[in-house]
Amino acid sequence: MQFDTRSLWVYVYFPQLQLDLLESTRSEQNKAEVPAAIVDIKQNALCQVNQTAHKQGLKQGMGLAAASLLCSDLRLHEYQPEIEANEIQNVANQLYLFTSDIVLAPPNALLLRAQNMLSLYGGLNAYWQIIKHSLNKQNVHFSAASAYSIQAAKMLALSHCNMISASRKKIAAHLAKCPLVHSDIDVKDLAKLARIGVSTFADLNALPNAEIANRVSRVSMSVINELQGKQASKVTFYQPQTVYHDYLELLYEIHLSTKLIPVIARCLKKLSQFLLLRNALCLEIEIGFFQREHDKFTEIFNSIRPIYKIQDWLDIIELKLESIKFESPVYAISIACDKYENAETANQDMFAQKSTHVAALTLLARLQSKLGKTNINTLSFVQDFRPEHSTQKRVFDGSEQCQNTASIFADRPGLLLPEPQALHAEVDVIKGPERIQTGWWDDYPISRDYYIGQSSNGQQLWIFKTPNKEWFLHGYFI
Repeated sequence: MQFDTRSLWVYVYFPQLQLDLLESTRSEQNKAEVPAAIVDIKQNALCQVNQTAHKQGLKQGMGLAAASLLCSDLRLHEYQPEIEANEIQNVANQLYLFTSDIVLAPPNALLLRAQNMLSLYGGLNAYWQIIKHSLNKQNVHFSAASAYSIQAAKMLALSHCNMISASRKKIAAHLAKCPLVHSDIDVKDLAKLARIGVSTFADLNALPNAEIANRVSRVSMSVINELQGKQASKVTFYQPQTVYHDYLELLYEIHLSTKLIPVIARCLKKLSQFLLLRNALCLEIEIGFFQREHDKFTEIFNSIRPIYKIQDWLDIIELKLESIKFESPVYAISIACDKYENAETANQDMFAQKSTHVAALTLLARLQSKLGKTNINTLSFVQDFRPEHSTQKRVFDGSEQCQNTASIFADRPGLLLPEPQALHAEVDVIKGPERIQTGWWDDYPISRDYYIGQSSNGQQLWIFKTPNKEWFLHGYFI
């Protein structure tokens, strides 16, 4: 999709996104500040350094040998662009609340088309303050700049200009000082331009386009035209993901499952926001635990009722984690939610008593997490008129529907005795008889006339009479 060169773009660059993600787990794992850095294995050098390591003399581009000499307790993590690419999507999800046109530039940048949002927010400054506030809440370092072309905004942001302005004159003044190494011009073409003294955007503008075209490739010439605002960029706008997946690497390895709760809570916060934005609830989430010396351990956590709140999921996860023991320390976790449903928005009576039902479902969810799904049983009706055989125990799977048994078992008591007892007290019959004569085809035939009786103290009883004129008590109405 192409846009004219009058659209104002904001390029947001995240110089240490993976390290920011690691640092966010430090408060959950350990309050102490420790020197940490991300190392690029291909270059064998540090590419991201936290503030504590920077105070001890470590810098980006420093070799591992020199870094180890300066800081003996430095914690190193391998640079993984896929982690940053995944986190860029999480950042875009949050920004999608405030701006519509977002373009991902993985692994560590994104673009915002600000032009069509200026009328809504009343100007660029108000719009940027909203975006900046959202980014600060996510605890990420960033550098941003605005320009009337994507390439120009990118070069300004990578030069750490941090200039958000709609003034073409101001943008041109800052852009003239930017080195071309921050553009998408091919490295070989940059070397050719450097040999003739062209290293900044101002130097590039001083040359005629015809001369530049003779020295660089067609791809690089297209980039230069975009920089100069003579050619529009082709972009694909971001669409929010339909399924949720998050991966978080830990600053420290953890062996005890209970110590993972604060870290999981941070991941659940993102999931909660994902569901809230879609007015959705989920019944199941999958958490993967990446172990240092063993295969990934995956556990599925279920809820009886659809939920989205952090604390509701934490109650379930915490109970189940108590019985989980890892074979080796966990260095990362992942959370996935592939299925969710829309929350019901039907109007309800403000006096309706819903709390008891919700509390029962919450209790069932906790029991399943603690004891296991196969250890929670329920009673269900069976098509048999004999009281001793009318119900059976089976595993509770959460799919029970209210059964319409009123026409068959309307006069059955709430409490049935395990075995009928001989009736000795005086009882007044208030309803009956109900004859049950069945079971002749198996080993449990019965022939009884059931009555509803009332004792002298007002208790209603379920009694029956046998063909031998014997009376028995079989249950109580409660």
